[in-house]
Amino acid sequence: MELWGRITGISGHKVTLSVESLEELASLSLYTTVEQPEAVLQISDDRHISPVQRKKAYAIMGEMANYFGYFPDEMKEWMKYFFEAETGHEYFSFATVDMTTAREFITFLLEYALRHHVPMSKSALEYQDDLEAYMYQSLKYRSCVICGKHADVHHIDAVGRGNDRNLVDHRGRRLIALCREHHQLAHNMGWPSFSAEYHVVGVTLKPEDLIRLGIMTKKRMEELDHDK
Repeated sequence: MELWGRITGISGHKVTLSVESLEELASLSLYTTVEQPEAVLQISDDRHISPVQRKKAYAIMGEMANYFGYFPDEMKEWMKYFFEAETGHEYFSFATVDMTTAREFITFLLEYALRHHVPMSKSALEYQDDLEAYMYQSLKYRSCVICGKHADVHHIDAVGRGNDRNLVDHRGRRLIALCREHHQLAHNMGWPSFSAEYHVVGVTLKPEDLIRLGIMTKKRMEELDHDK
């Protein structure tokens, strides 16, 4: 169930919520039998979309319009429709949208562009508004995070010479999608310098994501766990 109200106090790990409807609060016992039920507090974002976010969104949609052959306004409406259909977001206007929704929309646009191999006049890294999400998407579609060329999975945490990367345990390791050119450059520069130069980070994937992205198999994980 949902309870609507306002946060009236924060003290350490405790948050006080004053609800609008006492009737809804009274019906809480119908939904749970425990004294301290788990809850998720969702805070509305009152911040307005930033000029930089708006510029990024329109730039990505402009790249898409050129590639797919639509007028920019047509592309914008199609992408907003796809976004709403896939995420369940309500229709929004760029005149009033909040920063969180704008960030989610930009992330959605970039994933769509990577999925459909939309060529970019600039590095998609310049368009991202959520770096870790972009790093994940690039691994998913094997797209170099810097130039967009076909990429392999680069291990930031060394796996050691002679190790077969198809057999190595990727769990707990930082990964990034890099083309051969940037893969070699990362080796030559060293990760700290490369990361600082290009403003990129590695991501550590959950086991289920490693399987989903084809980086490891469940069978291989079970074999490694059995050998420990």
